[in-house]
Amino acid sequence: MARPSLPKNIHILKGTAKKNPSRMKARENEPENAKPIGSIPICLNKQERAAWRRIISESIPGVLGHADRMGVELASRLYARVSTGEATGIEYNQLIKLLGQFGMLPADRAKISIPKQKKKNPFDDD
Repeated sequence: MARPSLPKNIHILKGTAKKNPSRMKARENEPENAKPIGSIPICLNKQERAAWRRIISESIPGVLGHADRMGVELASRLYARVSTGEATGIEYNQLIKLLGQFGMLPADRAKISIPKQKKKNPFDDD
């Protein structure tokens, strides 16, 4: 099974965009996930809402955005089932896969490096 290609923002966070600019050539027209993820969907129950808040608060800044809402909603539902002990083995595996794709597991997180923000000069024009 082929490894899924990573989105452009993950390549930028990992530093592969600078290291190998030719990889980014194919991603020039890739849509950007610039909008913030937004508020918690109203369709989630109390436990799923708590799971949503935990996933968002523990995610790496700059990874999740508005286009990831469905994935985070699914992960929230799965996480709520796991935390109540109702999840099946397949649901555990699905949750692990989703969290890995969000860069929230150690092996996946190790692949991401976030560039340091430059200090803002108060005399620069905005």
